[in-house]
Formats: sequence, C-alpha cells, structure tokens
Amino acid sequence: MAISALGRILSAAISGVLAANRDRWPFALPVGMGIGIGLYFLLPSEPPWYAGLLAAGIGILGALAARARPGGLFPLILVGLFVALGFSAASLRTHSVDGRLLASETPTTVIEGRIVEFQPYAKGSRVVLDHVDVAALGQPDTPARVRLRLRGTQPDMKAGDWVRVRGRLSAPSAPLMPGGFDFQRHAYFSGIGAVGFSMGAVKVLDGPEPGPLNWRIHLSNVRVRLAERVMAAIGGDAGAVSAALITGHRTLIPEPVLDAFRNAGLAHLLAISGLHIGLAAGIVFFAARRLLSLSPAVALRFPVKKMAAFLALIAAFGYALMAGATVPTQRAFLIAAVVLIAVMVDRRGVSLRMLAWAATVILALQPESLLGPSFQMSFAAAIALIAGYEYASDRGLWQRDGADWRPGRGLALYAAGVAFTTIIASMATAPFVLYHFNQVAKFGLLANMVAVPVTALWVMPAAMMSFLLMPFGLEHLALVPMGWGSEVVIWAAERIGHLPEATQVLPSAPAWGLAALVLGGLWLCVLRTRVRLAGLAGVLVFAAANASVTAPDLIVAADGGLAAVRGEGGGDLFSSLRKGRFTRENWLSHAGYRAEDAETWQRDGGYARTVAASPPSGPDAVSVSGLRCDLGGCILRRGGWTVAIAETPDALTEDCGRADLTIALVPARRLCRTASWRGGAVGHANARIIDLYDLRRHGAIAVTLGRRITIDAASAERGKRPWVVQPRAWKPKD
Repeated sequence: MAISALGRILSAAISGVLAANRDRWPFALPVGMGIGIGLYFLLPSEPPWYAGLLAAGIGILGALAARARPGGLFPLILVGLFVALGFSAASLRTHSVDGRLLASETPTTVIEGRIVEFQPYAKGSRVVLDHVDVAALGQPDTPARVRLRLRGTQPDMKAGDWVRVRGRLSAPSAPLMPGGFDFQRHAYFSGIGAVGFSMGAVKVLDGPEPGPLNWRIHLSNVRVRLAERVMAAIGGDAGAVSAALITGHRTLIPEPVLDAFRNAGLAHLLAISGLHIGLAAGIVFFAARRLLSLSPAVALRFPVKKMAAFLALIAAFGYALMAGATVPTQRAFLIAAVVLIAVMVDRRGVSLRMLAWAATVILALQPESLLGPSFQMSFAAAIALIAGYEYASDRGLWQRDGADWRPGRGLALYAAGVAFTTIIASMATAPFVLYHFNQVAKFGLLANMVAVPVTALWVMPAAMMSFLLMPFGLEHLALVPMGWGSEVVIWAAERIGHLPEATQVLPSAPAWGLAALVLGGLWLCVLRTRVRLAGLAGVLVFAAANASVTAPDLIVAADGGLAAVRGEGGGDLFSSLRKGRFTRENWLSHAGYRAEDAETWQRDGGYARTVAASPPSGPDAVSVSGLRCDLGGCILRRGGWTVAIAETPDALTEDCGRADLTIALVPARRLCRTASWRGGAVGHANARIIDLYDLRRHGAIAVTLGRRITIDAASAERGKRPWVVQPRAWKPKD
C-alpha cells in the first residue's frame, strides 16, 4: 500500500509538471532514454540481448493498462517505458557491433589489409585497415579493423590500396587509472579492434579497386586531396587550421598550436561540430534567401524561405561529408537537418521541442554517444542557448525598434549578443570540459569574443566560397582570405593561451556529480514555471562533488612499471620521468595537477635503483614526502598507515605481513606462504597484499590513505562487458 501511495504521489507530481509545461513533454523521451542507457552501461555484466525488449514490452502493456484509469500511474509508467526503450537501444546496439578486440599484444609480425581511412600527419600518417590478415594470429582472433601509425618515409598511398607492413599490434588501452577514459569501449563501438605501429616501409600490393558504393573510401581520398589543396594555397599554421575547418583533419596542426587553442578555450573551433555545421547551413540559408529575393518574380511566385532551407540542408550535408562524416559530425548534421526541415514544413525551427526529437533519434541510433563529451557538450550548449534566448525574449531583450534603430545600436546589440552567446555556451559546457579534460580556460570569454566573430563572419564564409570555386580551380581566391582569418584566430589563441595561469587544472568529479548536474540543468532549462529553480540543486550537488574530490595518495600502473605518490606540498612524485609519458600526463590532469608539478623520487627509471647523493639514512636510502626508498623498494608512511612497494623478492619477504598494504611488483603467492588468500589479497587480518598478478587482472590501482585504506581498481567499474579485454591468466613459474 505504501509503495502504491508513493507511486501515486510521484505520478501526480509528474502530471502536474507536464501539465504546466505541456509543450515541453517531448524532452521526457530523451531524458528517460538517457537514464536507461546510463543504467545499461553501469551493469557489471552483459544482460541478454532481449532484456531491454522485454522491459520495453512490459512498459508498453503497463502504459496501455494505466491509460484507461484516469489519475492513475500512467505518467510514471510512461517514464519507465522511456527508460526501458533507452536500455533496449543500448543493448541492441552493443550486440549489433562487430567490435572484436585483440586479446593480447602481438610480436613483430606481418600485417596485411585494405586502407579504408588515410589520415596525414605533420610527421608520418595513420591508416585504418579492414580485411585484415595478421601472420601471428589465427583468423578467429583477428579483429575486423586495425589502426596503424606509420613511421618514417612511406610510399604514396591512398584509401582503397591493399598494403603489407611489418608492425606490432595491441589491444586498445584500458583506463590508465580508476575513473579514466575507457578507450576500449570507444574503440569497440568505433569498430577498431587493435591499434599499433609500423616497423619499416609499407608495400603497396595489387588488389581489387574499391567499387563505386564504397563511399567512405572515396570520401577519405577526397578529403586528403582537399587538405593538400588548402595547404598548397595557404600553408603554415594557418593552412593547417584552415584544412581542419574544411576537412576535419586536425592531425596537420602542430602540437604547440593545439595547446594554445586548448589553453585559450578555443579547442571547440577545431572540432567540426554543431557550430560549424550551423554556420555552414546559416551562411547558405541567408545568402540563398537574399539572392532569391532579389527577383520579384521568384519571390512572389515561390516559397523563397523553404527553397533556401532546402539549399542549406544540401550544403550542410555536403559539408558534413567533407568533414569526414564522423559520429560528432553526424549528430551536428542531424540537429541542423531537424531545424531546416521544420522551416520547410512551416514549424518553428529553433526550439527545445525540435532539439528533443533530435536527441531522441541520436540516442536511438548511437546510444553510446551519451557517454562522450561531444554529445554532452553540444546538447548542453544548444539547450542552454535556446532557453537563455527564450528567457531574454520573454523580457523584451534583443528587440529591434524600427523607430529608434541606429547603426551604433545595432553594433552594440551584436556585441552584446556575441557576449551573451559566449557566456551561456561557456557556462553550459564548462562542467563537461572540467569532467572530461580537467581544465577550465580562465580567459575563454575573451578569446571567444575575438575568435568566434572572425570565424563566423570571415573564415567560414570563405570556406563555403572555396567549395564553389574548387571545380574551376579558383579556390585560392577564397582560401587566401580564409588564411588571413585563420591567422587572426591563431593570434588570439596564442596571445591569450600563453597568458600566466590561462587555465585552471582541477581534479575530476565523480560521475554521480555530473549526472546530478545534467538532470538539474535540464530541469532548470526546460521547465517554465518557478518549479524550474529546483534544478539549481543539481548544480549545487555537482559543486559539492567537485569540492570533495581529493587526489589519491598512491597510483600504480597496471604493469607495475610506473607509480606516483601525491606530494605533501602539491604535485606528484613519480618513480620515473623517462617512461610512461602519456600515462603520467593522464594521472596529473585527472588529479588536477600540471605537467610542471611532476617530480621524480628517483633518477634512472626504477623505483629504487639510484638513490640521492646525500641520503638521510644510510648509503642506500632516500626519503621525501613520507616516502623512504632503498634498493629493494619503498615505504610510504602517511596518515598513520604504512604502504610498502616491494620491487624484489627479498623486499617482499621482509614487508610481507608488516605493512598495512604491500604492493608487490613480483609474484607474491610463493613468497608469502603463511598468508591466507582472500579475494586476491594475502596477509593477516589487517594487512593486504596486491601483487603483479592482481595488477594484471584488475588494472591500475589508486590508493587513498584516510580514515581507512581505500583501494580503487580500474576494472572495478567496467565489469565483464563485450568491450572489456580480459587478460590472459598468468601462471607462476616454478
């Protein structure tokens, strides 16, 4: 009875909210689907493929039954149905993907296949191969697609060529630390089963030419040729940035320029997204509408606005193809298409209702996109901007009074509009940037105030003009001016990005904090009545989650080759600065530190191979920040706890059972015979041991020494899912 009463209360509350926001009800569908998708990816093991369909079927029957009883549980059951649909979409998507992942690293071997995607780099190139044949693997173990980085001088090649090369392959990397980016899951849904690099020159083989229907192969070649023509017309950093805006190839941009864009908060300009697709569609729409309206006969006899929307739709589709038709680009085009089609059928194009339907389609087709920053940031910005401008319009802002219209006032309104748009979009996307990339650009508003107008009013119109001139070989007439605009954008990025403390690096908040922010932000932006203010609770929860985050005291990599100890004065102390650069940088950013905050407690790449010139205690020991090392390993004493890192069997024998936690970089099962094994840990009741086998099985670990010892493993949140590579069991040597 109590449950039934609670259900009726919740149903009445949902009914009240829906009744007060009747025109916003479509948002219940993508929100419910998003919850269902999130629940699916949180499962520790893969459910049967029919589980989602079964839940959706039960939800439909329940909704139909509840519909016949006014004032019943229909709204609550309907929300549950939407959740079941999201769960079902995610499950079906997972089982429909051929994402076979390589189980373990291969030795140097011969790799053959067909290039389906070719990406030029400033130095070298990268290819994606299908029809893969790996000499060191049997066909059942060979992934459908592999991605290779080609080193050194290579022959001319293109997408569609069949190639042979010697190289090494490995599985896509697991998270480098607990809560880190899951590249294995990303690769699984991208169809990439292995990554690797070449060792020597590629040999182009004779093979069948790609058919006319292999549009991705032909598109890849077209994009490469476009990038070459852009670089030939402009050259330098401006040419690389212009090529990225036209073709989506960011690989040509030098790393210092990319860093400047990130530090200035302008990285979004280099990723083909809703901004670029929207600009392309908007430029063509307004240009076509103005040109068609110049003829009175056309303007009076034909629906000029609808014709312009159709031409803009074609332009957006073509630009999305030239940009690579990547998943983020597809999402951006879909949103633009929904808006333009709404204009063509005499519906309001830019509205939250249209955005809700676009999100529903994307979540149904690509449910995994919910977890990525691209989907989250693009929809967060779009929802916030629409809600913000609706709020401003309802209060009479941005209205042009024809009787009091002056050019100066128009310019002021434009500047205010750019500032308002930049502020809203920056505020909406900042939490997601912080969560995924651990940094916030302090001067992002200033940089965007310069770069966005230049991009919108100069760079992108020149890019659209270059497409029209390319068939006639006259693209340089548009590309050269485009390069001038790109130079201005680069100038703004470098000047602002190189300012002192241009970025604030902060640790990652827990996922539940981001979920609270999303739900609260949607509640705040979508609803209209004063009940919308309740959404601020989600924002406060996210802020509290961020404030409560503390960096772990110790992190150890999955192979045991790198460890980091949190310094008592800030930053991290690493066992090595010679190896594991990518892993080290990932750990630092995730903990909210900069690269310059990294120090080493040793000098030669080991935990305790070389000691300080003047050690505090004995000739073979060094102590810093509670960490004391000798030739056998290290002891960390902090917060009343003792953690031992045993690098040798002798050190392990000495530390076994004495430290509160022992991390053995050697197998421990035969060296601690008196201990009892309990779930992968050995030792007395108050002691635990994690050895090399445990690291191999569970991935990188993070240790926090507080009121109790907290150990988080990278595998803890991943479970046994199709995209999780299960390591092969290690057998100890006798």
